[in-house]
Amino acid sequence: MKEIGILEFHYHSMFLYTMARICKTKDTNVTLFTTNKIFSLMEKYLERKDQYNILLKEEDESINSFLKRVERICNEKIDLLFVNTIQETCKDLPHYFRFNPSCKMILTIHNVNAFLNKKITINIKKPFRTLDTILSSIIIQRIVLPKFNGIVVYPSIKDYIIVNKMYSKEVFTLPFTFYDKTKSTEVDKQDKKIKFVVAGAIEKQRRDYDLALDAFENLFNKFHNDISLCLLGGPIGSYGQQIIRKCKKIKEKGYDIQFFEEFVPEETFSKILMESTVIFSPTKLETRGLGVIKEEYGVSKASGALSEAIQNAKPSIVPSELKIMKELRSSTLSYDSQEKLENIIEVLIADRKKLEDIKKEACKNSKHFSLDVLQKYFTDEILNNIDNAS
Repeated sequence: MKEIGILEFHYHSMFLYTMARICKTKDTNVTLFTTNKIFSLMEKYLERKDQYNILLKEEDESINSFLKRVERICNEKIDLLFVNTIQETCKDLPHYFRFNPSCKMILTIHNVNAFLNKKITINIKKPFRTLDTILSSIIIQRIVLPKFNGIVVYPSIKDYIIVNKMYSKEVFTLPFTFYDKTKSTEVDKQDKKIKFVVAGAIEKQRRDYDLALDAFENLFNKFHNDISLCLLGGPIGSYGQQIIRKCKKIKEKGYDIQFFEEFVPEETFSKILMESTVIFSPTKLETRGLGVIKEEYGVSKASGALSEAIQNAKPSIVPSELKIMKELRSSTLSYDSQEKLENIIEVLIADRKKLEDIKKEACKNSKHFSLDVLQKYFTDEILNNIDNAS
Protein backbone atom coordinates (compact mmCIF):
# COMPACT_ATOMS: atom_id res chain seq x y z
CA MET A 1 0.00 0.00 0.00
CA LYS A 2 1.24 3.45 -0.90
CA GLU A 3 0.84 6.15 1.73
CA ILE A 4 -0.38 9.47 0.28
CA GLY A 5 -0.52 12.79 2.15
CA ILE A 6 -2.41 15.92 1.09
CA LEU A 7 -1.66 19.27 2.76
CA GLU A 8 -4.03 22.26 2.62
CA PHE A 9 -4.33 24.91 5.33
CA HIS A 10 -5.33 27.97 3.29
CA TYR A 11 -8.76 27.74 1.66
CA HIS A 12 -9.15 25.26 -1.23
CA SER A 13 -11.61 22.96 0.55
CA MET A 14 -13.24 21.56 -2.61
CA PHE A 15 -9.89 20.88 -4.25
CA LEU A 16 -8.79 19.08 -1.09
CA TYR A 17 -11.95 17.00 -1.38
CA THR A 18 -11.22 16.32 -5.06
CA MET A 19 -7.65 15.24 -4.33
CA ALA A 20 -8.79 13.08 -1.41
CA ARG A 21 -11.24 11.19 -3.64
CA ILE A 22 -8.78 10.82 -6.52
CA CYS A 23 -5.91 9.60 -4.36
CA LYS A 24 -7.96 7.06 -2.37
CA THR A 25 -7.77 3.83 -4.34
CA LYS A 26 -7.65 0.18 -3.35
CA ASP A 27 -3.85 0.45 -3.30
CA THR A 28 -3.46 3.61 -1.19
CA ASN A 29 -3.96 5.00 2.26
CA VAL A 30 -4.59 8.76 2.39
CA THR A 31 -3.79 11.23 5.18
CA LEU A 32 -5.31 14.72 5.08
CA PHE A 33 -3.35 17.52 6.77
CA THR A 34 -5.67 20.52 7.14
CA THR A 35 -7.56 22.85 9.48
CA ASN A 36 -10.85 22.44 11.33
CA LYS A 37 -12.46 25.13 9.18
CA ILE A 38 -11.43 23.60 5.86
CA PHE A 39 -12.30 20.08 6.95
CA SER A 40 -15.75 21.21 8.13
CA LEU A 41 -16.44 22.54 4.62
CA MET A 42 -15.44 19.31 2.88
CA GLU A 43 -16.35 16.52 5.30
CA LYS A 44 -20.05 16.49 4.38
CA TYR A 45 -19.02 15.37 0.89
CA LEU A 46 -16.82 12.53 2.11
CA GLU A 47 -19.08 9.50 2.11
CA ARG A 48 -16.57 7.38 4.01
CA LYS A 49 -14.57 9.55 6.40
CA ASP A 50 -13.26 6.41 8.07
CA GLN A 51 -11.26 5.69 4.89
CA TYR A 52 -8.99 8.65 5.61
CA ASN A 53 -6.49 9.55 8.28
CA ILE A 54 -7.22 13.13 9.41
CA LEU A 55 -4.64 15.37 11.07
CA LEU A 56 -5.98 18.83 11.94
CA LYS A 57 -4.08 21.96 12.86
CA GLU A 58 -4.92 22.90 16.43
CA GLU A 59 -6.50 26.32 17.01
CA ASP A 60 -3.59 27.71 19.04
CA GLU A 61 -0.92 25.96 16.98
CA SER A 62 1.38 28.06 14.80
CA ILE A 63 1.75 27.20 11.13
CA ASN A 64 5.42 26.35 11.66
CA SER A 65 4.57 23.95 14.49
CA PHE A 66 1.86 22.36 12.37
CA LEU A 67 4.27 21.90 9.48
CA LYS A 68 6.80 20.31 11.84
CA ARG A 69 4.15 17.76 12.83
CA VAL A 70 3.33 17.16 9.16
CA GLU A 71 7.02 16.69 8.35
CA ARG A 72 7.49 14.23 11.21
CA ILE A 73 4.56 12.09 10.04
CA CYS A 74 5.73 12.28 6.43
CA ASN A 75 9.16 11.06 7.46
CA GLU A 76 7.61 8.17 9.36
CA LYS A 77 5.13 6.83 6.83
CA ILE A 78 4.21 9.00 3.81
CA ASP A 79 5.48 8.01 0.35
CA LEU A 80 4.08 10.99 -1.57
CA LEU A 81 2.87 14.36 -0.28
CA PHE A 82 0.71 16.75 -2.31
CA VAL A 83 0.96 20.38 -1.20
CA ASN A 84 -2.24 21.96 -2.53
CA THR A 85 -1.61 25.65 -1.95
CA ILE A 86 1.44 27.81 -1.28
CA GLN A 87 0.69 31.50 -1.64
CA GLU A 88 3.17 33.54 -3.64
CA THR A 89 3.86 36.07 -0.90
CA CYS A 90 6.53 36.65 1.72
CA LYS A 91 3.81 36.18 4.34
CA ASP A 92 3.45 32.50 3.42
CA LEU A 93 6.65 31.34 1.71
CA PRO A 94 9.00 31.52 4.75
CA HIS A 95 6.95 28.78 6.43
CA TYR A 96 8.53 26.38 3.94
CA PHE A 97 12.17 27.33 4.54
CA ARG A 98 12.67 24.42 6.96
CA PHE A 99 9.88 22.19 5.70
CA ASN A 100 11.73 19.37 3.99
CA PRO A 101 10.21 15.92 4.53
CA SER A 102 12.07 12.92 3.16
CA CYS A 103 9.14 11.71 1.01
CA LYS A 104 8.47 12.69 -2.58
CA MET A 105 6.50 15.94 -2.92
CA ILE A 106 4.28 17.47 -5.62
CA LEU A 107 3.11 21.10 -5.53
CA THR A 108 -0.15 22.34 -7.04
CA ILE A 109 0.41 25.67 -8.79
CA HIS A 110 -2.60 27.95 -9.13
CA ASN A 111 -0.81 31.05 -10.55
CA VAL A 112 1.75 29.80 -13.05
CA ASN A 113 3.43 33.11 -13.91
CA ALA A 114 3.91 34.01 -10.25
CA PHE A 115 5.63 30.69 -9.57
CA LEU A 116 7.47 29.85 -12.77
CA ASN A 117 8.14 33.09 -14.67
CA LYS A 118 11.65 34.29 -13.77
CA LYS A 119 11.24 37.78 -15.27
CA ILE A 120 11.19 40.67 -12.80
CA THR A 121 7.89 42.59 -12.81
CA ILE A 122 7.69 46.15 -11.46
CA ASN A 123 4.64 48.29 -10.76
CA ILE A 124 5.75 51.76 -9.64
CA LYS A 125 2.25 52.49 -8.34
CA LYS A 126 2.53 49.56 -5.91
CA PRO A 127 6.09 49.66 -4.53
CA PHE A 128 5.52 47.44 -1.47
CA ARG A 129 3.64 44.80 -3.41
CA THR A 130 6.31 44.94 -6.12
CA LEU A 131 9.05 44.37 -3.54
CA ASP A 132 7.09 41.46 -2.07
CA THR A 133 6.67 39.98 -5.56
CA ILE A 134 10.38 40.23 -6.36
CA LEU A 135 11.46 38.72 -3.03
CA SER A 136 8.80 36.01 -3.33
CA SER A 137 10.01 35.08 -6.81
CA ILE A 138 13.58 34.68 -5.53
CA ILE A 139 12.39 32.50 -2.63
CA ILE A 140 10.22 30.38 -4.94
CA GLN A 141 12.99 29.75 -7.47
CA ARG A 142 15.88 29.18 -5.05
CA ILE A 143 14.29 27.65 -1.96
CA VAL A 144 10.74 26.38 -2.47
CA LEU A 145 10.55 24.79 -5.94
CA PRO A 146 13.81 22.75 -5.57
CA LYS A 147 12.16 20.84 -2.70
CA PHE A 148 9.49 19.39 -5.02
CA ASN A 149 9.73 16.49 -7.45
CA GLY A 150 7.00 17.80 -9.73
CA ILE A 151 3.99 20.08 -10.04
CA VAL A 152 0.26 19.70 -10.70
CA VAL A 153 -1.57 22.25 -12.85
CA TYR A 154 -4.99 22.54 -14.47
CA PRO A 155 -5.05 20.54 -17.76
CA SER A 156 -5.29 23.53 -20.12
CA ILE A 157 -2.20 25.13 -18.55
CA LYS A 158 0.43 22.46 -19.16
CA ASP A 159 1.05 23.45 -22.80
CA TYR A 160 1.84 27.02 -21.73
CA ILE A 161 4.49 25.74 -19.30
CA ILE A 162 6.04 23.35 -21.81
CA VAL A 163 6.11 25.75 -24.76
CA ASN A 164 7.72 28.49 -22.67
CA LYS A 165 10.16 26.06 -20.99
CA MET A 166 9.16 27.28 -17.56
CA TYR A 167 9.78 24.08 -15.57
CA SER A 168 12.20 21.18 -16.09
CA LYS A 169 10.73 18.54 -13.76
CA GLU A 170 7.51 16.55 -14.07
CA VAL A 171 4.31 18.47 -14.92
CA PHE A 172 1.12 16.57 -14.05
CA THR A 173 -2.43 17.69 -14.79
CA LEU A 174 -5.60 17.33 -12.75
CA PRO A 175 -8.83 19.35 -12.84
CA PHE A 176 -9.85 20.99 -9.57
CA THR A 177 -13.06 18.96 -9.51
CA PHE A 178 -14.42 15.79 -11.09
CA TYR A 179 -17.62 14.78 -12.85
CA ASP A 180 -20.21 13.89 -10.25
CA LYS A 181 -23.13 12.10 -11.90
CA THR A 182 -25.28 12.75 -8.82
CA LYS A 183 -25.16 16.46 -9.70
CA SER A 184 -26.00 16.15 -13.39
CA THR A 185 -29.78 15.97 -13.16
CA GLU A 186 -32.11 16.58 -16.08
CA VAL A 187 -33.65 20.05 -16.18
CA ASP A 188 -37.42 19.87 -15.79
CA LYS A 189 -38.74 19.34 -19.32
CA GLN A 190 -42.03 21.03 -18.34
CA ASP A 191 -40.13 24.28 -17.82
CA LYS A 192 -39.70 25.92 -21.22
CA LYS A 193 -37.23 28.46 -19.84
CA ILE A 194 -33.52 28.09 -20.50
CA LYS A 195 -31.85 28.72 -17.16
CA PHE A 196 -28.54 30.58 -17.43
CA VAL A 197 -26.29 30.88 -14.40
CA VAL A 198 -23.15 32.94 -13.77
CA ALA A 199 -21.31 31.21 -10.92
CA GLY A 200 -18.94 33.00 -8.54
CA ALA A 201 -18.60 36.16 -6.50
CA ILE A 202 -19.59 39.39 -8.27
CA GLU A 203 -16.11 40.84 -8.58
CA LYS A 204 -14.90 43.43 -11.09
CA GLN A 205 -11.58 41.80 -12.00
CA ARG A 206 -13.08 38.35 -12.62
CA ARG A 207 -16.09 38.76 -14.89
CA ASP A 208 -17.68 41.42 -17.12
CA TYR A 209 -21.08 41.67 -15.47
CA ASP A 210 -21.95 44.88 -17.30
CA LEU A 211 -21.73 43.15 -20.68
CA ALA A 212 -23.70 40.20 -19.30
CA LEU A 213 -26.54 42.31 -17.92
CA ASP A 214 -26.71 44.59 -20.97
CA ALA A 215 -27.01 41.53 -23.22
CA PHE A 216 -29.65 39.84 -21.08
CA GLU A 217 -31.70 43.00 -20.70
CA ASN A 218 -31.95 43.10 -24.49
CA LEU A 219 -32.80 39.40 -24.59
CA PHE A 220 -35.42 39.76 -21.84
CA ASN A 221 -37.14 42.45 -23.90
CA LYS A 222 -37.72 39.92 -26.69
CA PHE A 223 -37.73 36.53 -24.96
CA HIS A 224 -38.76 37.11 -21.34
CA ASN A 225 -40.86 33.92 -21.33
CA ASP A 226 -37.99 31.80 -22.60
CA ILE A 227 -35.00 32.59 -20.37
CA SER A 228 -33.92 33.23 -16.82
CA LEU A 229 -30.63 34.46 -15.40
CA CYS A 230 -29.05 33.84 -12.00
CA LEU A 231 -25.95 35.61 -10.69
CA LEU A 232 -24.83 32.90 -8.29
CA GLY A 233 -22.50 34.76 -5.94
CA GLY A 234 -22.41 37.58 -3.44
CA PRO A 235 -21.26 41.10 -4.36
CA ILE A 236 -17.67 42.20 -3.65
CA GLY A 237 -16.93 45.89 -3.06
CA SER A 238 -18.53 48.90 -4.71
CA TYR A 239 -18.59 47.24 -8.14
CA GLY A 240 -20.53 44.31 -6.72
CA GLN A 241 -23.09 46.67 -5.18
CA GLN A 242 -23.37 48.55 -8.48
CA ILE A 243 -24.19 45.31 -10.27
CA ILE A 244 -26.81 44.40 -7.64
CA ARG A 245 -28.51 47.77 -8.19
CA LYS A 246 -28.52 47.08 -11.93
CA CYS A 247 -30.08 43.65 -11.29
CA LYS A 248 -32.83 45.20 -9.17
CA LYS A 249 -33.76 47.58 -11.97
CA ILE A 250 -34.02 44.65 -14.40
CA LYS A 251 -36.13 42.69 -11.92
CA GLU A 252 -38.46 45.69 -11.46
CA LYS A 253 -39.33 45.32 -15.13
CA GLY A 254 -40.75 41.89 -14.36
CA TYR A 255 -37.87 39.89 -15.84
CA ASP A 256 -36.73 36.56 -14.38
CA ILE A 257 -33.38 37.44 -12.82
CA GLN A 258 -32.12 36.05 -9.51
CA PHE A 259 -29.25 37.49 -7.47
CA PHE A 260 -27.86 37.39 -3.95
CA GLU A 261 -26.79 40.27 -1.72
CA GLU A 262 -24.50 38.17 0.45
CA PHE A 263 -22.44 34.97 0.37
CA VAL A 264 -24.31 32.05 -1.20
CA PRO A 265 -24.43 28.93 1.03
CA GLU A 266 -22.89 25.81 -0.53
CA GLU A 267 -26.19 23.91 -0.53
CA THR A 268 -27.95 26.74 -2.42
CA PHE A 269 -25.01 27.13 -4.80
CA SER A 270 -24.99 23.42 -5.68
CA LYS A 271 -28.79 23.19 -6.06
CA ILE A 272 -29.02 26.14 -8.46
CA LEU A 273 -26.10 24.88 -10.56
CA MET A 274 -27.65 21.43 -10.71
CA GLU A 275 -30.97 22.83 -11.92
CA SER A 276 -29.44 25.23 -14.46
CA THR A 277 -29.37 24.67 -18.21
CA VAL A 278 -26.27 26.58 -19.28
CA ILE A 279 -23.30 27.96 -17.33
CA PHE A 280 -22.45 31.40 -18.66
CA SER A 281 -19.11 32.91 -17.70
CA PRO A 282 -18.28 36.41 -19.00
CA THR A 283 -14.69 35.87 -17.86
CA LYS A 284 -12.16 38.68 -17.92
CA LEU A 285 -8.98 37.01 -19.10
CA GLU A 286 -6.40 39.18 -17.38
CA THR A 287 -6.07 38.92 -13.64
CA ARG A 288 -3.42 38.85 -10.88
CA GLY A 289 -2.49 36.66 -7.98
CA LEU A 290 -1.33 38.17 -4.70
CA GLY A 291 1.51 40.14 -6.29
CA VAL A 292 1.89 42.40 -9.33
CA ILE A 293 2.49 39.62 -11.87
CA LYS A 294 -0.32 39.27 -14.42
CA GLU A 295 -2.09 35.96 -14.96
CA GLU A 296 -4.46 34.94 -17.74
CA TYR A 297 -7.44 32.69 -17.18
CA GLY A 298 -7.21 29.55 -19.28
CA VAL A 299 -3.49 30.13 -19.97
CA SER A 300 -1.65 30.57 -16.66
CA LYS A 301 -4.58 30.28 -14.26
CA ALA A 302 -7.56 27.93 -14.15
CA SER A 303 -11.07 29.15 -14.90
CA GLY A 304 -13.63 28.18 -12.27
CA ALA A 305 -16.49 28.21 -14.78
CA LEU A 306 -15.08 25.22 -16.61
CA SER A 307 -14.73 23.31 -13.34
CA GLU A 308 -18.42 23.89 -12.64
CA ALA A 309 -19.25 22.72 -16.16
CA ILE A 310 -17.25 19.51 -15.64
CA GLN A 311 -18.73 18.72 -12.24
CA ASN A 312 -22.34 19.36 -13.27
CA ALA A 313 -22.12 18.19 -16.91
CA LYS A 314 -23.46 21.49 -18.25
CA PRO A 315 -22.79 23.30 -21.54
CA SER A 316 -20.96 26.62 -21.26
CA ILE A 317 -20.83 30.01 -22.92
CA VAL A 318 -17.47 31.79 -22.58
CA PRO A 319 -15.47 34.56 -24.29
CA SER A 320 -13.75 33.31 -27.45
CA GLU A 321 -10.30 34.26 -26.09
CA LEU A 322 -10.62 31.88 -23.16
CA LYS A 323 -8.54 28.76 -23.79
CA ILE A 324 -10.49 25.62 -22.99
CA MET A 325 -9.57 21.94 -22.84
CA LYS A 326 -10.13 19.99 -26.04
CA GLU A 327 -12.42 17.62 -24.13
CA LEU A 328 -14.92 20.46 -23.55
CA ARG A 329 -14.91 22.14 -26.96
CA SER A 330 -18.00 20.46 -28.36
CA SER A 331 -20.10 21.57 -25.36
CA THR A 332 -18.74 25.13 -25.15
CA LEU A 333 -20.05 28.10 -27.15
CA SER A 334 -17.95 31.24 -27.46
CA TYR A 335 -18.55 34.90 -28.28
CA ASP A 336 -16.32 37.88 -29.10
CA SER A 337 -18.88 40.67 -28.68
CA GLN A 338 -22.18 41.42 -26.97
CA GLU A 339 -23.95 41.06 -30.30
CA LYS A 340 -22.47 37.59 -30.85
CA LEU A 341 -23.45 36.59 -27.31
CA GLU A 342 -27.05 37.63 -27.92
CA ASN A 343 -27.09 35.77 -31.24
CA ILE A 344 -25.86 32.56 -29.58
CA ILE A 345 -28.62 32.68 -26.98
CA GLU A 346 -31.27 33.53 -29.58
CA VAL A 347 -30.26 30.43 -31.55
CA LEU A 348 -30.61 28.25 -28.43
CA ILE A 349 -34.07 29.70 -27.80
CA ALA A 350 -35.20 29.14 -31.39
CA ASP A 351 -33.59 25.73 -31.91
CA ARG A 352 -34.29 23.50 -28.91
CA LYS A 353 -32.82 20.49 -30.72
CA LYS A 354 -29.48 22.29 -30.88
CA LEU A 355 -29.77 22.97 -27.15
CA GLU A 356 -30.53 19.31 -26.42
CA ASP A 357 -27.59 18.23 -28.59
CA ILE A 358 -25.14 20.46 -26.75
CA LYS A 359 -26.50 19.25 -23.41
CA LYS A 360 -25.81 15.67 -24.51
CA GLU A 361 -22.30 16.69 -25.54
CA ALA A 362 -21.74 18.19 -22.08
CA CYS A 363 -22.72 14.90 -20.42
CA LYS A 364 -20.42 12.96 -22.73
CA ASN A 365 -17.53 15.39 -22.25
CA SER A 366 -17.73 15.45 -18.47
CA LYS A 367 -17.19 11.70 -18.40
CA HIS A 368 -13.60 12.36 -19.48
CA PHE A 369 -13.20 13.73 -15.96
CA SER A 370 -15.07 11.07 -14.01
CA LEU A 371 -13.54 9.82 -10.78
CA ASP A 372 -12.46 6.45 -12.18
CA VAL A 373 -10.70 8.13 -15.15
CA LEU A 374 -8.83 10.54 -12.88
CA GLN A 375 -7.90 7.77 -10.45
CA LYS A 376 -6.43 5.78 -13.33
CA TYR A 377 -4.39 8.84 -14.40
CA PHE A 378 -3.23 9.31 -10.81
CA THR A 379 -2.12 5.68 -10.57
CA ASP A 380 -0.56 5.32 -14.03
CA GLU A 381 0.98 8.75 -14.55
CA ILE A 382 1.77 10.00 -11.06
CA LEU A 383 2.02 7.17 -8.57
CA ASN A 384 3.83 4.72 -10.86
CA ASN A 385 6.29 7.35 -12.12
CA ILE A 386 7.03 9.57 -9.13
CA ASP A 387 9.60 7.17 -7.66
CA ASN A 388 11.79 7.85 -10.67
CA ALA A 389 11.37 11.64 -10.43
CA SER A 390 14.45 13.65 -9.49
